[in-house]
Amino acid sequence: MSSHFFDGSSAKRYDITPEAWQEGVSFSTERGDLAWRYEDLIRLWDYRPSDHLAFTHRKHQDSRLIIEEPALVAAIGRYAPDLLDRKKEGFRSARIAGILAVGVIVVVAAIYFLVPPVTDTLARIVPWSFEVEEQPKLATLEKIFGKRCTAGRPNEILKDLTDQLLSASGFPHPIRVDVLDNKMNNAFALPGGRIIVMRGMIREAHSPNELSAVLAHEIGHVVNRDLTERSIRNNALGAITALVFGGNTGTVSDTLFQTGLSLSFSRSDEAAADRYSVDLLNQLDLDPSGGAAFFERLSKSGGLGGVLPGYLSTHPESDGRAGYFREHGTGTKQALSPADWLILKQICIKNG
Repeated sequence: MSSHFFDGSSAKRYDITPEAWQEGVSFSTERGDLAWRYEDLIRLWDYRPSDHLAFTHRKHQDSRLIIEEPALVAAIGRYAPDLLDRKKEGFRSARIAGILAVGVIVVVAAIYFLVPPVTDTLARIVPWSFEVEEQPKLATLEKIFGKRCTAGRPNEILKDLTDQLLSASGFPHPIRVDVLDNKMNNAFALPGGRIIVMRGMIREAHSPNELSAVLAHEIGHVVNRDLTERSIRNNALGAITALVFGGNTGTVSDTLFQTGLSLSFSRSDEAAADRYSVDLLNQLDLDPSGGAAFFERLSKSGGLGGVLPGYLSTHPESDGRAGYFREHGTGTKQALSPADWLILKQICIKNG
């Protein structure tokens, strides 16, 4: 009887003379010397005959180490008795799995609590020129969403409203708002201080203060550097995901891990932008009920919650957002006169 070893990369059998020591088993092959620690060994219980020992290695599970000498089997039994007792080996494996699971939980918790403040700090010190360089061209956006609405007087009114909000923000860099001829009831911020409002957003709005609340929300994203933070955060999550899952990206666990955290962080960004919007409206003494009405209508129409459960939505629940505007808003004024509001609503009609 002789012990033997298969390296897993070929069918070649290496006859070996192993040595058992207190920490593990060492042996030599034509390819060099190896030392396997007991804690890294996985017993192959289905190997026959049962009085021999068959192992693989946790890091090299294609390999096989077969121990046939009775004296060596006995020595391993003295140094690592769990490897000869199937029940104890099961407990040992479960214990290791539990330790690994706790480790993953600790890593995820550290990511959840540490990544956002770190990326937020980094985003605020990244030069503004970084975002300006990343700003998509208007021509590109027009190809995707529709042409820019160019009616003269409505755009002047929109610029005056935007300037009014920006004057209270104190933000040192220019922010531009453009309306695109698209029926979606939506608005979003882009890198470099560009805010896009869809025609449907203005058409569906019941008051100028609804539009003001949405614009203030998007300005909040720009001022908070959420776009830069999100870019840094996604890169950090990608690197951490590769570390946790061994660089095997594209798996279901990898996708759920990274997407789940990203969605959670996005909800935090949205809530912060809501708070910024209310504060900005309060500074200008603008009635926040427009923002509340917008989110109440979004909730009744289904909004994002009609498509995804709240915990998978990138935005907080619309009902809660409406309540926040009502509870924390103190303003009383309308952002535009009725006449200017009617003109602004014609922004996507040629010549206004």
